[in-house]
This record gives sequence, C-alpha cells and structure tokens, in this order.
Amino acid sequence: MLYYDNTILHFDITMTIMTSQCSIMTLQSNDVTLDYCDIMMLYYDIKICHYDITMYYYDITMLYYNVRVSESADNQRDVTMLYYDITILHYYVIMDTYDITILHYDITMDYNDTTMCYYDIKILHYDVTMDNYNITMLYFDIIIRHYDIRML
Repeated sequence: MLYYDNTILHFDITMTIMTSQCSIMTLQSNDVTLDYCDIMMLYYDIKICHYDITMYYYDITMLYYNVRVSESADNQRDVTMLYYDITILHYYVIMDTYDITILHYDITMDYNDTTMCYYDIKILHYDVTMDNYNITMLYFDIIIRHYDIRML
C-alpha cells in the first residue's frame, strides 16, 4: 500500500539505553494471522524543526505492534495500526524542542518476509522528562503517511 494516512493518538514512548530485545508483530487478515515476527529497524534518520536537536544511530525494538488488514470488494487493502510501544535503544540525543519529524526508516520482519519502508512521522504535543539519561515522552499525536508494505 502506498501513501497511507493514519493518526495514532495518546501513547507513550520510553527511551532508555538498553540492550536489544525481541519484537512481536501480528498481521491479521481474513484468514491469515502472522505472529512473532522479528522487527529490525534499519537506517533511522531524524530531522528536527525549530530547535537544534540531533538523534541518530538508533537500535529500535517495537513491542506488541498490531496491524489489521482488511480487504474490500475491489481488493483494496485497508491497513489499521492499532497499538504499539517503541523502545529506543543506544541513542545519542540533544533535546530542546516541541516538534520532531522522523524520516525514512525501514522495518524488516524476518519470519514473513515483509518490508515496510519510508515512513514519515510527525510527532506533536508531547511532554519530555529527563532523569539520568533516561527520557520519557508522553502523550503523542502521531501522523503516519507515505509508506509501502511489500509482501514478498
């Protein structure tokens, strides 16, 4: 699917320096359910608006990431992102902003050979707390657009 628009409201992202963890992804269709797929984030680039901030060289684990896929009569797929938690690992960050744009990262899922590419995510309206290099961001409004799901 190309150029998919969706808004996900009010979820938490906790960023800590940790070791890599396993990921779970579920794809649900009319008669297909794919569980326990490893997700590896490749090429994660963040560009910042309004203030000087850099975040780069991330290892990311996405936990409990659910995608619901339904098909209409004309075989158009409707993809809905239901809920996910993101743990961001091994990061270097200089923060002073209220507006972050995350550009161009790839997700590869080992078990079902699916690639989701080229996300643009706009993060708005969040609170940031910092405590001994642990950063917690709460209450995000996220707009996800322009991604490609490749079923190989």
